[in-house]
Amino acid sequence: MGKPIKVRNAAKQHGYGKHLLFFPSRKTQSQLICHSVLESDYCTFLEYDPGVVSYFSQPEALMVTVNGRQCLYQPDFRIETVDKTSYTEVKHNFNEISTRIRSKLQAAKSMLRTQGSELVFADIDSIRAGAKLRNLKFLYFHSFNVSADEFGGCRRLLSMLRYPVTLRSMLHHPHNVRERAIYRAMFEQLLEFDLNERLTLDSRIMGERHEY
Repeated sequence: MGKPIKVRNAAKQHGYGKHLLFFPSRKTQSQLICHSVLESDYCTFLEYDPGVVSYFSQPEALMVTVNGRQCLYQPDFRIETVDKTSYTEVKHNFNEISTRIRSKLQAAKSMLRTQGSELVFADIDSIRAGAKLRNLKFLYFHSFNVSADEFGGCRRLLSMLRYPVTLRSMLHHPHNVRERAIYRAMFEQLLEFDLNERLTLDSRIMGERHEY
């Protein structure tokens, strides 16, 4: 079983009176502070992306130059991969932001590019398109607290199955593997299935992903 997830002191770091959400990150072993449900949804994709080694919400502010004047820009996320550090700004709709905010974002994007980094824009259309987010959230939040023994039993079951199989048959297999272990295997991309189709008990699991 993994280490207990740490809770950050949100009130001290981000001030009282703000509407804060907390995302339980297994990848960082901490509760990440989010300022919107959309930011919390974006965390699910970062947990799912195997290229993301670590990530942080509300990281340190960056100093940027806008129209000849220096000002601070606070990204929503800092993302660490093996190769680089990048940042993400999350907005419901970037077409509706003010000219002042747009100028600051463009200044930050240009500055980070010169440093070999990048600023990525994520909006509601890119985060919540189709059934993928719904599926990922279901798998993620139903796959906590899987012990090493449970996951080992799940891996053994996966190697025994004759694919394709339905999710229903996996969940009701005589070997009696816990649902949360199967959902973790699906979230960690150990199984091939169509993530863009809404998951049901009749969803077809095509096989194991042996590259993982």
